[in-house]
Amino acid sequence: MLTLIVIFNSVWLCAQHNYKSSFRVGLKLGYSFHTLTGDLTNSYAVGDLLAGFWFQLKMNKKWTAQTELLLLDKGIGDSQFRMKSPHQVNLHYFEIPILFQYHSKNMYFEFGPGLGYLINREEHLNGNVSPDLVNEYPFSNSELSFNIGFGFLLNEKWALGLRLSHSLLPVREAVPSVSKTSYNRLFALSLTRQLKKKKTSNPQE
Repeated sequence: MLTLIVIFNSVWLCAQHNYKSSFRVGLKLGYSFHTLTGDLTNSYAVGDLLAGFWFQLKMNKKWTAQTELLLLDKGIGDSQFRMKSPHQVNLHYFEIPILFQYHSKNMYFEFGPGLGYLINREEHLNGNVSPDLVNEYPFSNSELSFNIGFGFLLNEKWALGLRLSHSLLPVREAVPSVSKTSYNRLFALSLTRQLKKKKTSNPQE
């Protein structure tokens, strides 16, 4: 968490020094499909809603830096018959991505790290609400991920984006003789709405 704060503060100071930037804030709503590697059984990807807000800082004419606070789910299971899946994992996260975005006309490309904090989890294995292995091999309380994606500006206030997120560090170590190391993988489609925009003059223009 401290690392992400330092990254964004450095970007903020650099932008303020080199370019009198504007900033934007807004809301985000989307739908994601996610899986968990190292599964204990043959399970399915699951889909869930995500929601949050974002803060974007203009660095220059082509680049922006954006941080977000998202509430989302990750894990595995059958999205239609969730409880009938042989192994179902639902991980609830608060996630803070720090993204660098390159803009070209009405498109943008983005990449950057993200930090997730696990606020709740549910796991069901072969009908057992709390399998014994969960206590001995718990999920990590935090997740470090990498994000990459692109989007389209629909107009001055609305944008549509696609993003792929993958854990950089395991979210659970391998269970001996049962599974492999577990990583989260998420693909999200989202719609964003700008709420406020503040402009400051650029003395270089």
